[in-house]
Amino acid sequence: MTIHSSTRKQNLTLNYKVCSNWKPYYIKVTANPKDTSRVEKFNVTVAKINFYNAVLELERIDEDSGWEDMLFTVQWTIYHISDYITSTATVQYRLDYDTDLSTSQTLSVSAVYGQGLSPLPALQNNPQLQPRLSHERQNGHRFLVYDKNSNCLVTDLDLNPKQGAKESFTVFIVYQLTSHTSDILLPWRGLFGHDNGGWDKFVAISAGTLHISGTIGSIQITSFPNNADPRALRVWNVISVQWNVDGGVDASSAWCNGKLLHRFQASTTEADTRFAIGAIDITGKAFFHGAIGEFVLIKDVITDDAMKKYHLHFIEKWGITA
Repeated sequence: MTIHSSTRKQNLTLNYKVCSNWKPYYIKVTANPKDTSRVEKFNVTVAKINFYNAVLELERIDEDSGWEDMLFTVQWTIYHISDYITSTATVQYRLDYDTDLSTSQTLSVSAVYGQGLSPLPALQNNPQLQPRLSHERQNGHRFLVYDKNSNCLVTDLDLNPKQGAKESFTVFIVYQLTSHTSDILLPWRGLFGHDNGGWDKFVAISAGTLHISGTIGSIQITSFPNNADPRALRVWNVISVQWNVDGGVDASSAWCNGKLLHRFQASTTEADTRFAIGAIDITGKAFFHGAIGEFVLIKDVITDDAMKKYHLHFIEKWGITA
């Protein structure tokens, strides 16, 4: 592609074809002079994404001037939102293919393999505590059935911040709750947690409350928008909780089915070095009963706009009423 400019910035249109009628969510692009001996240096950013083209801004950064006709090599990768989530997730667990998990003859699940940046599996070596793979499908997708006491999967990933590092991560969970617990001491169904007895970060549900731990003050949410009630029984939901400790007051948030439930301030505690899916800790405390279709953990801060788009993706994929 030959490009010239009288100023240090120049817009250009990148045309592409996609296999189906979906708008790309993200485009990773590079643009460099084909002649590698050239001294000019450039940055390229995506200014706008359309269905069949994108507007790029090419900027010269070695000096404040334009350039004469120059042949550029432009390379790009187009991401559907599903691919982008996978490419940025620290861990992602889903059941799209038989190779995504390990099951017994009775469909008990001992391992679900990571699809994100880390290949770490979610494991359960005790057959008595293993969830099972569903026979049925939700909107074409199989899921994990949690119907035993203390059933959970455990991932050997330490979410405690390293010294000097920022502490922020977000979990997305697609699930269906089938019963509340009558346990008076632990009146919750746990979806996620790495608690070790110090009120560390976890997400749990009771008949009246969505409980979020790892916060400044007790976060117990009892009021919910229409079609965004994480406590509802036999209803598919997608919930996300973002803990952004360094962001301060109201930098953290909880969402359900694309709708904001609550903003809060997250706190730091020395938690377990492993986390559970389907309980608040790796021993199966406050165990979940129902179905979990997908789990994503992203060690980054997600904007409100991106959060809504991620939720919309899960809503459409899993046929969630929102």
